[in-house]
Parts: sequence; C-alpha cells; structure tokens
Amino acid sequence: MKKLLVIAYYWPPCGGVGVQRWLRNTKYLLQYGWEITVITTQNGDYPATDESLVVNVPKEIKVIQTKTPTFSGLFKKAGENKVPYGSLETNSADSLFKKVSIWIRLNLIIPDARKIWNRFAYDAARKELLTDKYNAVITTGPPHSSHLIGLKLKKKYNVNWISDFRDPWTQMGYLKNVKRLKLTSYLDTLLENKIVKHSNVVIAASRKIIDDLNCSTDKIHKITNGFDPDDYREIKREKKSDDFNLNYFGTLPPESNPIIVLKAVLQLHKKGITGIKMNFWGNVSNKVKEQLVILDDYEIVKFNKHTSHKEAIELMANSSMLLLMINKVKNNEGIITAKIFEYLGSEITILGVGPILSEPAIILQETSSGKMFHYDDLNAIADHIENEYKLWKQGSELALKDIDKYNCVNLTKKLDSILEKFI
Repeated sequence: MKKLLVIAYYWPPCGGVGVQRWLRNTKYLLQYGWEITVITTQNGDYPATDESLVVNVPKEIKVIQTKTPTFSGLFKKAGENKVPYGSLETNSADSLFKKVSIWIRLNLIIPDARKIWNRFAYDAARKELLTDKYNAVITTGPPHSSHLIGLKLKKKYNVNWISDFRDPWTQMGYLKNVKRLKLTSYLDTLLENKIVKHSNVVIAASRKIIDDLNCSTDKIHKITNGFDPDDYREIKREKKSDDFNLNYFGTLPPESNPIIVLKAVLQLHKKGITGIKMNFWGNVSNKVKEQLVILDDYEIVKFNKHTSHKEAIELMANSSMLLLMINKVKNNEGIITAKIFEYLGSEITILGVGPILSEPAIILQETSSGKMFHYDDLNAIADHIENEYKLWKQGSELALKDIDKYNCVNLTKKLDSILEKFI
C-alpha cells in the first residue's frame, strides 16, 4: 500500500480557500491507491469555520487532530474580534494592543505565529512514522511554519519530504506594504532557503512563487489550485435576477480595495443603468467597508457574512458577474487567488482588477472567462461592465474554453506522478 502523511494547519472544520487545495488533493489521490493520514489542528486560529466541509472529508482518510494553542482568547480579552488574517496593516484607529501584537508578529516571530502548533504536530507525525511506513510526507503552507515540521522530520528520520507552497513566503503580498526589520527579513529568507534546500520536492501554486524561490528546476513543480467538478453537479441555477449582481467572495484586505469598481458602477448609474448591485461575502476590511459606504449614495453595496463553501458555490453560479481583486502590492504579477478557479467552475464571467500582465490575467484570457483591468482604469472598467450588462440582458451565455487543465481531477494526476517517484 502506498502511504502518504500530510501535515496541514488548515483542514475542516476550518473554512476559507486555504483548506480546499489538500481537501481536494487527498480526495482524488485515494483513486490512485494512496492511503492517506492527515495531521491537523483542533480549533486553530482559523479565518472562518465551515462545518459543512467536514462531510467532504472521505472516510478512508485518517485524520489526527492535535492540541492547538491559539491567540484568539488573548485577542478577545483585548477587545479584538479575532486574530488578524490576510493582512498585517494597522491604522490610527486600531488599538494599542493590535498595533503592538502585529509589530511583534512582523519582527520577532519567524516565520509566523502559528508555529506554536509545531511541537504537537511533530509529536503526532513522529508516532505515525515509528508505527507505520510512509512513502512520503507533505507539509503545506501557509502557515509556512508548518514546513519546519517537515524539516525536522527530514533530519531525524530521513523521510521523503515534499514542501507545498500554496502562497509565497517571504514575498507574500501583505508583507510588501508593512515595515519590517531588515534583520528579520534576512533571517526569514535564510529559513525559506533552508526549507527549499532540504525538501526532496517543492510544489508551488504559481510560476511567480517558483521564480521567487531559490530552487533547482529539477525538483520544483507547478501545480495550480483548481476547481472540483463535484462541487457544481447538483447546484441549483435560479432564474435570472431582476438585478445584475456583481459578486465577490472571500477575504478583502485593504490591499484589494474595489473602490474603482464602485466608481464605475456609479458612473453607469448616472447614465441610467441602475440595476447593478455589488455584493460581498466574507471578511471585508473595516477600512474598505468605510470607504465604500461613504461613496455609495444609492445602496449599491451590500456586505454579507462568511457563508459555507457549498452556499458560496451556489451563489457564485447564480451571479451575473464575479469580481476578482488582486492585492495592490509590489511584485504582484504572480498572485493567483484560489477563488479564480472556483469562479471558472461556476461558468460566470469574471471582472478582474489587478496587473494586466500577470498570471491571473493570462488565465482569464486563455479560458475566455473574463478580463483583467488596471487598478485606475475607471472608464475601461465601466465600459466592460456596461457591455456585460447588455449581454446579460440579452440572455447570452459565457463560452469558456480550456478550463479542464484547472480541474482538480486532472491536477491530481500530476501530483500522483510526482509521488510515484517515492514508491
């Protein structure tokens, strides 16, 4: 039997996009004869909780949830709603506690605060390796501190170790707009290089991540995120709404402010096109909310709480247009948010705002699923929304092409071919 040990901080009932990559990979690896054990957290510091995802974990997968120290209680005592996620920016309105805690996180903790889980995960992994034979161990980040577990296992037991980079590490977008001690950045880079050096194989979710890592080309592989076709098989497509719903799903930090899109919709509103609504599901930065509300004179914008993954997929599929925001930070051409692939699976046209010469822009173009616009290209964004609004009025359907390469079933074939080397 081929056996695989996966170490993942984010796993159901954790919600959000971070959990989807390995929930899907493990699901389809079972079809290639892999016996899988997942070591994960118990009530960790999650961006959201989604109990509905628990039923998506195949019964054949052995899941070990370990004790997980968190910072959530400390933040609640200090009057904060939750531990910061997706952004480490602060502003003058933030509490002193939040400002100090984020400074400590940025400058005194390498690589991230979730490393306090590592001791418990390592102990669980060690017990598994001593009682059973595994062909390979996979660690997935963020949090990239999880890779330190793999490094320790590699040195102690000489395991076949694969480090998976779902997002950049030292080049992470939210580190671009904050001040950090040069020594901290230097030490963080040294640690990143150490992980890459000692991994047997490195997997990255984008070409930009690969370019940023100091890694030999023969041991690094690109496997993008993808969509699971099973998610869309039984969704209900409702009759066309009276409103043209331009919808966004997921976290929206200050670096991804969609105010330019609202300005475009307001421009159309003045032309008499009044049926366009902007809806947001997920964690939206208070700073972003405030700026949108101030500008919104016609109640165009509506904020909704985080919803389950299943509900989000159905809402996507019943949207008129989907909004994709790429963080406005340095070197962002390689940021590929996981939601772009679920947007593809929903078969709804996508409006992208970000670098026009970028990996997500290429994906939109090659799949004919939408178009990417620069952050300040107001008139072009307005014209595009107006054109899509007219097509929507006519009942035109999106003609997608070449999206099968982003189907999780096909992506897992590539992953299996990599793992087969360790048999």
